[in-house]
Amino acid sequence: MSPGNRVFIISNDIVPSLGMPVAAPGLRAFGLAEGLGANGAQVKTLVVKGFVDRQWMRFGKSVPHPMGPDTEVVGGWRLSRYLRTHAPATVIIINSNQVDNLGPIPGIKYVLDFFAPKMLEMLYHHSGEYPEKEISALRQRKIRAIKLADGFIVNGAKKIPYFLGWMLQADRDIRELPFEVVNMCAPLEFSGPARTGPDSGGPVRFAVAGYLHSWSTLGNWVKVMERHLDRSNVSLDLMVPWHWSVSEYEHKSRGDLDRLAGYRSVTTHAPMTFSNFQRFLSGIDVAIDLFQHNLEREYAMVTRSIIALACGVPVLHPPFTEVSPMIAEYDAGWLVDPEDTAALEAVIEGIIDDPDGLRRKKENARKLAAAVIEPEVAVKPLVRMMEAW
Repeated sequence: MSPGNRVFIISNDIVPSLGMPVAAPGLRAFGLAEGLGANGAQVKTLVVKGFVDRQWMRFGKSVPHPMGPDTEVVGGWRLSRYLRTHAPATVIIINSNQVDNLGPIPGIKYVLDFFAPKMLEMLYHHSGEYPEKEISALRQRKIRAIKLADGFIVNGAKKIPYFLGWMLQADRDIRELPFEVVNMCAPLEFSGPARTGPDSGGPVRFAVAGYLHSWSTLGNWVKVMERHLDRSNVSLDLMVPWHWSVSEYEHKSRGDLDRLAGYRSVTTHAPMTFSNFQRFLSGIDVAIDLFQHNLEREYAMVTRSIIALACGVPVLHPPFTEVSPMIAEYDAGWLVDPEDTAALEAVIEGIIDDPDGLRRKKENARKLAAAVIEPEVAVKPLVRMMEAW
């Protein structure tokens, strides 16, 4: 890619350079920016001011937030004017959140990122009656974004049929439009040989780490894990803040988390900046990312698992997500039905009692990360699309 090719990424969430804890959409923008930059693009990430200000205050900050050199906070209503003034060659839109602040601009190509199954998130976020009004509004906004875009990327091959259905709804001729699968990516955070807690005489260190959404329920693994938490060779770290889209008082898993936190072998953590989160994860032996099945989870490229793998940590994961085939191909974790208590017991017991097997899994997680998750590698399909324009 030509070094003069300027790319702007419009993120609909906080990115790491803003000095706050981040969630999946912001990490998506961050990973794409890292990968495109490594491929020679000049990249700037734009984040909407109103959301940044609300989040900064939410985390109890009063001084101005930090700002990375390649990040700009822009008022939503100013986005289109900002693009006209700075004239990048390509603008990547993460989901459809800001489409109503954008429009066609001569010389600019828009790429729409089908990052997550937002309609299914909306459906499962609303318990009870079907949220017809919210679903209709989101559908129309998504169609407006599809009509604006010149090309498309999809976060995982499993979502291609989902993506094609949307293209047909929006009357876009997919025969004439470029699209590529660009998997979730993140900078790698590991060095030296893969080591486990038992290698240095410590416990096997499990962790549950990442935001808990309203549509993600932990499931039966919690009770199975509790049977092992009084063992001297097991510890568990919990870094499970409630996502700002859900009230902790309403979540089905609150009781499970409160109960886990009461064990002496369990350490709880407050939300962290992304750099601190990566350092924390790189010292973990096993990331537990198990949850009950629903349709949204079927199509999820689960960011918690991607970030754990990027830190060289094998993942205990369900067999039905976008991440599951990666883990299976590289033997970089354990795929188990989160409702099968007998299988869960066997897997967790095996992890604790087989340090050599755990070390191999950690080595395999590093191989997966280098081959699939490393940003410079992961964005190659997007680079090819942009070079063809």
